[in-house]
Amino acid sequence: MSALRTVLSPELVTQWLDTWRSDGIHVSSHELMYYRSKVNAFQRFRRLHPPPGPSGALLSKFKGRGMEFDEFRHYQAGDDIRAIDWRVTARTGTPHTKLFREERERPVFVVVDLSDSMQFGSQLLFKSVQACHLAASLAWLAVARGDRIGAVITSQHGHAEIKPQARHHGVMQVIHHLVEQQQLAMTNWQQHHHQNVFPKALERLQQLARPGSIIYLISDWLSDDPALWRHCLALQRHCQLMPFTIADPLELQLPQVTEHTSLEMTDGEQDVVVDPYNKHQRHAYAHAQQQRMQEVLKQWQQLGCPLRLFSAADALENQWPGELL
Repeated sequence: MSALRTVLSPELVTQWLDTWRSDGIHVSSHELMYYRSKVNAFQRFRRLHPPPGPSGALLSKFKGRGMEFDEFRHYQAGDDIRAIDWRVTARTGTPHTKLFREERERPVFVVVDLSDSMQFGSQLLFKSVQACHLAASLAWLAVARGDRIGAVITSQHGHAEIKPQARHHGVMQVIHHLVEQQQLAMTNWQQHHHQNVFPKALERLQQLARPGSIIYLISDWLSDDPALWRHCLALQRHCQLMPFTIADPLELQLPQVTEHTSLEMTDGEQDVVVDPYNKHQRHAYAHAQQQRMQEVLKQWQQLGCPLRLFSAADALENQWPGELL
């Protein structure tokens, strides 16, 4: 939670926005290209600080078979009977088994939630922009490892699917669609009823992701749709999930003010007016928000996946060493 309490000075906010050539509200391709230059720093940090045993970021190269088909051959004693191909066996009259080889390039998906609740930010970046920054940095890291990168990017406007592709071309496809979808989401978010559409993206991902895929999930996890966790559980059985949450400090606690004032807030369905000067209201708000965050953390703990927290109010590279690697 400490990352959410970081407050950048106005000078640092301006400095970072100038570095990215960003307004903090609409993402652009050149600010996502920025993270290509940071891959070496990521990798150097990992060499100096290797993950502690089995609790590291990438638990294993493959989950499940982690193989792709190579060829058929006659069944031999000791072969796994689950690998017998019954069609070839029936056609030839002789038992045949499938041979598999390890995939050299793992399929990796970044799944980005650009629902209406992500179009918010109180200090540096909108959450949707920070989500795109995080997705781009993960994409550059994936291709640097020799993996193939794909994406599912969803918003109220619709969604984009990018099949995993290798090298620079794969990242550029992801960046193109991140920019396109985030800007469409920003243009259209005020015209909708603020329904979270992320669960539908996870349902679609079950059809796209092959067993053994690494899936980075980026959201604010504000959806109250129980289907969200059913889809995560289904994906977790065959893929390696790495969830991230993007939050804003104003979602954790109200600002401290020196006099009574009115702050209008909405979740898209209910509107409330609170007074940040009122100590009781400020404490009640903080308690409710912390309770919500703990419920999300508990859900991921039950799935055996640590949730990594990133703030929209600070530069990504000020937060990433202990989180990404």
